[in-house]
Amino acid sequence: MNTRIFYLKPEAPFHLQTGGGDHETVDLYPRSDTLSAAISYWWFRQYDELPGFPDSIPFRLSSLFPSVNVNGTIQRLYPKPAGLSINPDKHHHKVFKKIRWLDEELFELWQSGESLDAFWPADSEDNRLKRGGSVLVKDSKADMGIGPLLITDARTRVVLDRVNSASTPFHFVRVFHARDVRLWFYADLVEEHETTFTALLRLLGDEGIGADRTIGMGRFIVENAENSTPPQGGGKLFNLGIYNPLEIETDDIDWGKSAYNLEKRSGWVSGKSLRRRPVPCIGENAVLKSDSELKGNVPCVVDKDDDNIPESNKPDYSVYRDCRGYFIPTQIQ
Repeated sequence: MNTRIFYLKPEAPFHLQTGGGDHETVDLYPRSDTLSAAISYWWFRQYDELPGFPDSIPFRLSSLFPSVNVNGTIQRLYPKPAGLSINPDKHHHKVFKKIRWLDEELFELWQSGESLDAFWPADSEDNRLKRGGSVLVKDSKADMGIGPLLITDARTRVVLDRVNSASTPFHFVRVFHARDVRLWFYADLVEEHETTFTALLRLLGDEGIGADRTIGMGRFIVENAENSTPPQGGGKLFNLGIYNPLEIETDDIDWGKSAYNLEKRSGWVSGKSLRRRPVPCIGENAVLKSDSELKGNVPCVVDKDDDNIPESNKPDYSVYRDCRGYFIPTQIQ
């Protein structure tokens, strides 16, 4: 597979509901399972089939993360790895907790196995803290722009009962990314399908991702793409996607030497009042210890042949969730 890094320029606000019963809980950035589902949808729609689906999908994606475009130079940001700690006598806990992103230079230092203890800020006035304290950079002179990376707003909407016309208000949350922010992600692509993937990604940008696409939300421009050389490993694996391990992989991972957060990914089937089966997953920024390659799972979350689904509500196809994760090797022991 070829590894590419794509950069997307948001052209409209996003609404990426997490699958809960309301519209207030949203993902701030598109996750790997969401992007994979959107690309797969258009692949089926344009070509009637996706080669290898669902066991050997010809692409593997990370989640999307922010980068900052400063005077034409793009600086990628990486999620702060799980399991990092501070010296409470030297570093301020609340300042450390607020840091969500590391710049590429600092991330690569950590990735190579170096300790970041000397870089944690002692207070909120440290000039290596950028973008409201959410970004930590290695060089205090690095230009990361100003202001928050994103903002959210909530609009009140009303749903009308079809029987009695009673109205029920709810809040609809939109995510606006700053003008100098580009979203980036890794894509491992089977070479013969690379052109198709890129074309469908551009189509997805025109159509939008997430909710309210018919009024222009979720649109983006594919601004740039570059080749990437996977780093050498030897230690732990850093996860940049949504990961549900295969049963055999649960024994391959040394959980005691790993750091991770668990979450459930769920949602609804488009056009149906049918809920997808929740899948317990390991989120981005997990640091996993495994001597074996982690392939991840693509579970079926709605079976079209499930006898428990009423005929009037059955989908025409089974629904899967791409939970293979996206792993970068590190020298962390």
